[in-house]
Amino acid sequence: MATISRIRPHLPNAFHAAAAPAPIAPAALLLVAMAAGGLGLTVLGRPPIAPEAPPPATVTETEAADLPRGDLPIIGDPIRDLTIWWSNRLTDANRAGLDSLRGRALTPIDPMADDVIKNLYGKILLITIPLLTLGGMVLGYMIMTSRTTGQSAYTARAVTPRFVVGATLSVLGIFLASVFAQFVIATDLAMVGVSIPGNAVGGSDAWPASGGVFQVLQNASFDPRIGEGPNNWNDGAWLSAGLAATVLMTFLQMVNAALSAVERLLILVGPICLAAYALPATQRITNGWLKVLLAILLVRFAWTIVFVLFSLEALGHIGPDGNPPTVGDTNGLLGLATGCALLMFVLPFALIPAALSGPGPLRVET
Repeated sequence: MATISRIRPHLPNAFHAAAAPAPIAPAALLLVAMAAGGLGLTVLGRPPIAPEAPPPATVTETEAADLPRGDLPIIGDPIRDLTIWWSNRLTDANRAGLDSLRGRALTPIDPMADDVIKNLYGKILLITIPLLTLGGMVLGYMIMTSRTTGQSAYTARAVTPRFVVGATLSVLGIFLASVFAQFVIATDLAMVGVSIPGNAVGGSDAWPASGGVFQVLQNASFDPRIGEGPNNWNDGAWLSAGLAATVLMTFLQMVNAALSAVERLLILVGPICLAAYALPATQRITNGWLKVLLAILLVRFAWTIVFVLFSLEALGHIGPDGNPPTVGDTNGLLGLATGCALLMFVLPFALIPAALSGPGPLRVET
């Protein structure tokens, strides 16, 4: 009995040791996860393109199209499916980024054609005109009641021409800004129209979304059915350039939206800023308003020059119908489009501070 009593306490530990599950090898878990992932990509992803389907018009038929795709049993080829999904996302993002810039990236806002400015500019004038009328009454009273040889009379008479000019500019500001914007727009149209053929650019209302160096972002996309080779697609290069173009076009859209918002704000506050020219003490406001407006227009003009220069480089890669005819030309255009978008994105951050740091168009009186 003593022997049995000594053995009994060890029985539960023995039973627990026998009932403990065996450890699962990490390699088995990895294989199961890969199989589940491949099955999910095959079921949820886009169906693979049949080998006999013809490639797009922008891709040249090569012998690499007949090579086996290396499909895996049961789970297919998840890498190829993922590449197709990724390239389609890049193509959609590039087109969306270009559509957001259509007709606005190269030209300033015309105040007479913008609904926001037309609706709000008159309300700003309702505030400005009474102030100008009150200021004119005070100025006339000072001239009539002051002595002819006194300092106050001299100051009032010296301010009178400035007051008249400031009041005129305040009322006519929207028309003057529209004339200036139309001049910049006409200059941009002439530069692009003379330098680049129309079939490679498209209409001015679609720049730069469908024309010039950005033509490839609208008409071409990666085709995973064609293998890599000296004259074929380079998977990593295309996907990297496509990702860079997508990011750059998105940021360029944000910069363009910010410039457009500042342009509208400057035109809306134009009556007050131009009326500030009436007094020497507030002339700095008018000078600052002109500096910021000229800096934004300088960016628009520089964007047009960059678009023209890069589009001239791209003419050799664009076919007569406006499409990149070969894979090599498409790759070259993709690189040019990425470089053009990068330079257009950097230019505002270099030109605007340089323009604002220089002297203003008006001589500030102290």
